[in-house]
Amino acid sequence: MVGTDYYEALASVDRGEGSPAADPTSNEYGQGAAMAMHVMRNGEIWSVVVIWMPLVRRVVDEGHEDHKRALHTFIHELVHVDDLRLFTKTYPGGWKEAKPRDGRDDALQRIVNPCQSEYSAQRRSAWVAPEVGLELLDMLGNALKEVDDQIRTARLQYRLHGDMNVFWPIVIERLTFLFQAIGYGIGHADWVAEYADEHPDLAAQYDMRLKQLSELPSGWLLDECREAVIPFFKMKEWTGQEIYDPLIAVLEELLNQYGLFTRPSDGGIYVDMPYTGWHDL
Repeated sequence: MVGTDYYEALASVDRGEGSPAADPTSNEYGQGAAMAMHVMRNGEIWSVVVIWMPLVRRVVDEGHEDHKRALHTFIHELVHVDDLRLFTKTYPGGWKEAKPRDGRDDALQRIVNPCQSEYSAQRRSAWVAPEVGLELLDMLGNALKEVDDQIRTARLQYRLHGDMNVFWPIVIERLTFLFQAIGYGIGHADWVAEYADEHPDLAAQYDMRLKQLSELPSGWLLDECREAVIPFFKMKEWTGQEIYDPLIAVLEELLNQYGLFTRPSDGGIYVDMPYTGWHDL
């Protein structure tokens, strides 16, 4: 689907069977312009790729300076379609059997899944525009630098209003984007590293930038997330939900650093944030 109003086009897609409208990337770090959406048709999952009209114009205009960038975005979304095909065709017992072990896993999978999804799409499409990933690392750097303050601010507000139903959605929003940005950044960087002989100068820039990011307080996430998503990237067929466990463990370690502890509860997730004194603020 191609739309002049990207957000209107997304909202117009009937995702089927009570599925909510798509939630495109839209925050202070960036605005989305294309999305591979999952839709339900007769009990099966299909993909619909929605693209902003100006982006399509750049895809077909090989002489435009943004041609490779636009083409890269389009191919990136097609990789998402192919990854969904792998999931639906190979999951043991059929994709409907892909059920998290409990409500906690379900909630945390939703936060970390963009990391593995965007890693695959970015690494498999980076060949179109290798240099674009430097902008993604800039975006990732901003997210890494600011996430601690974002969560801290929300935590301070929680100490005043005491409503976890207000606080937890903020955590979900911020950390979901963080893991998404990590997938984008390291996915692209890993392709460049793999083909460093063909792009030596660019590879050196990526290597330097990643080292700078790794020195940030939350920079430890990069290597941990890479190790956790590589099994997704390399798999030829799905074996089960346990593949998410290492990525969820990374998220849980981050949540623990923020004083958040989770456990399954009544089919959902229980989030505990004990008060430990004035220094907790």
